[in-house]
Amino acid sequence: MPTYSYQGVKRNGEQASGTIIKNTAEEAKRELQQQGVFITRLDTSAESEQGTAPVAPRSFLGLGFTRSRVPSEKIVDFLRQLATLVEAKLPLVRALTALIEQEDDKVFHGILEKVREQVQGGSTLADALALHPRIFTRLAINMVRAGETGGVLEHALNRLADFSEEEQDMRATVRSAMVYPIILSTVMGLAITLLMTFAVPKFQMVYKSMGTKLPALTEGLISVSKAFTGYWWLMLAAVVTLVVAFKGWQQTAQARVLMDRLKFRLPLLGVLTRKLAIARFSRTFGTLVDGGIPILLALNIAKDTANNVVIEDALDAVSKNVKEGERIAKPLRASGVFPPVVIHMISVGEESGRLGPMLYRIAENYDKQTRTAIKTLTTLLEPLIIVLLAGVVVTVILAMLLPMLDISGMQL
Repeated sequence: MPTYSYQGVKRNGEQASGTIIKNTAEEAKRELQQQGVFITRLDTSAESEQGTAPVAPRSFLGLGFTRSRVPSEKIVDFLRQLATLVEAKLPLVRALTALIEQEDDKVFHGILEKVREQVQGGSTLADALALHPRIFTRLAINMVRAGETGGVLEHALNRLADFSEEEQDMRATVRSAMVYPIILSTVMGLAITLLMTFAVPKFQMVYKSMGTKLPALTEGLISVSKAFTGYWWLMLAAVVTLVVAFKGWQQTAQARVLMDRLKFRLPLLGVLTRKLAIARFSRTFGTLVDGGIPILLALNIAKDTANNVVIEDALDAVSKNVKEGERIAKPLRASGVFPPVVIHMISVGEESGRLGPMLYRIAENYDKQTRTAIKTLTTLLEPLIIVLLAGVVVTVILAMLLPMLDISGMQL
């Protein structure tokens, strides 16, 4: 008989792990469930030793689904339609077949076929999804597992779809807010490049033929222009080297801690980053709690999707204190990351037994605050970039006109 290794959470919130010998994975699951273990991972010992279960990469801003070749909109549609079919009492395999037949994305079509094969072979939907961690995150897998265990799979699928749509909406808000500043910055860069490579050299040739002494501002601008035209390849190589070196440094643990802490301390951007982090944590944690996931497991999953070391450290400390019997609100307050109003709302949610709905309210509140902060930031960025662009152009024009004014005897 094969040996299965497992990880999970007991009813009292303690982590559980070990091995169990059974004929099939289904028998192993039933035995562990009878022992009161909520399974988060189950595989054969051979698979565990080979490390075949890959770890899903961190997602952009810690959002619901990681980046992959499958658009997140496809995944949301799949979850929503599967919830509708399950709610209509359609057998799971038949529901998956119906969705596969209408799927036009070749990559996602193949993944869904593999999911259906696993379910036909006796696996749960959660286990079948877990074989594709680049498409379905820990959050999705554990929500589906909780829905299957509690007999409310359609509810879990709908909550997942809602969660992902809300995260997509926030991501779209951030991206759309940055479009105009990026366009302005690009225009500014192109304008400077054109001036330095075409306009300034022509003026330089005119002044050189005249043999006149050039002002310091003009001399400096001509030197910069020469660097642009004569050493552009060296400048490009330096930029590429710096970017590659920075990317490599970013992968180190020390850099990640430093960068994540810096995000919270930057003027304006720090406030926005904190609001985004709180909204994401509240939505993720609320979705998991409302889906019937044990508190400790929900905290661990929320920590994994935080995408920020500061939040991860805070939730790790919270998890340790909750294991010792404390409520969530007290260790959250001690972390110093979450504002007092968030702590009080979570405390009220714990006391009233409505932690999930209270976390949703926090997420909605901070979503609104985030949109306001983004609007304020872009309102400040746009004129700032325009002023910088105008300042550069005026400086170049002034540097080019000063020698002419000197020759004509005029003064500014």
